[in-house]
Amino acid sequence: MGFKPEISLKDVKPVLEKLISIPSVSGSEHEAASYVKKFLVGAGFKVEEVAVRGCGPTIFAYHRFDKKGFNLLFYGHLDTVKPVKGWRYSPFKPKTVGNRLYGLGACDMKGGVSAILAASKKVLGLRLSGSLTVALVSDEELYSRGCYTLIRLGKLKHVDAALSAEPTGLDRMEVGRVGRVVYDIMVYGKSGHAVVEDYESNALVEASKLILNLRRLKGWRKNLTVLAMSGGTEFLSTPDSCRLVIDRRLKVGEEIEEAIREIKVLVGRLGLKSRFRVKLFKRPTPYMKPYQIDRKHPIVRAVEEACLKVKGFKPRKALGVCVGDENYLVCEAKIPTVTFGPKGGNEHAANEYVRLDSVVDTANIYLETAKILLNPQP
Repeated sequence: MGFKPEISLKDVKPVLEKLISIPSVSGSEHEAASYVKKFLVGAGFKVEEVAVRGCGPTIFAYHRFDKKGFNLLFYGHLDTVKPVKGWRYSPFKPKTVGNRLYGLGACDMKGGVSAILAASKKVLGLRLSGSLTVALVSDEELYSRGCYTLIRLGKLKHVDAALSAEPTGLDRMEVGRVGRVVYDIMVYGKSGHAVVEDYESNALVEASKLILNLRRLKGWRKNLTVLAMSGGTEFLSTPDSCRLVIDRRLKVGEEIEEAIREIKVLVGRLGLKSRFRVKLFKRPTPYMKPYQIDRKHPIVRAVEEACLKVKGFKPRKALGVCVGDENYLVCEAKIPTVTFGPKGGNEHAANEYVRLDSVVDTANIYLETAKILLNPQP
């Protein structure tokens, strides 16, 4: 007999449409938090609204079936990036076209959040063991202050494993992620009248030389992105300073200190005339370290088994190419985390969408994962 899903489109689509209709750009997650809090309370969870400095609150919910057994965490974020130009439809008015639902955050990650809510509601109607925890956080798109606040307050210390709803297309599960640092580089040249050729130490020119020589670094195409370059004035003067902001991804096994040393060594080898000061871009939370969890961990096997049951195949294991709250869950909170979510497109761009059938499948896979890990032992 084939698999008979317990969660259908009518369970997820109204929730997804409501979430999209609530603007929740990072820092303004308050109304979205209120909505999911009400939903989880209605489903039977004990719910806490956790204040997060500088942005909207994070919603932390839990249900204990008994004092024994596994504590599974369903994890998602409520915030989105800002809407950009080029939308065919209103980013805050969900639009269904065939199997696609368009709207800001549809894929990243309100589709995943609606799957979490639908699955969590079903889980609480079952006779299981252990605990189910749900964390729907603020500020993931900026500084992960929602996640970091939960960790700092000790809210996640009893969680055994987590399932994050970031979109992966259902064909893959992420069992690791790269890390990240951001270089904040000041270049100090020598100012003078721009028509006098003696002034060779133009800070903008010197900074450009560094940018053009980044290709000397191993793996620069995949690991480095110049985010910003600023300096100079409108006057006829040689720029005496310039600032560079450069993103540097960290592979599994690489340390932050190693990345800082690498750029300093490159600057030294170039023999530039300007003085360079290299430090990390200041942010309110720590930089994210790379990680990879045990590919045989129970959370990995449970998601594989659940996907096989719902979809008829096991997702391939992969490493994520961008950082996320998952880096904190694994490296700071020591929680083995699998990232697995619906299929869509145009994340962080105009006309973002999610496939509705994949949201339904995601919800059913989450439900089956919970059944496996929270199954009462004889």
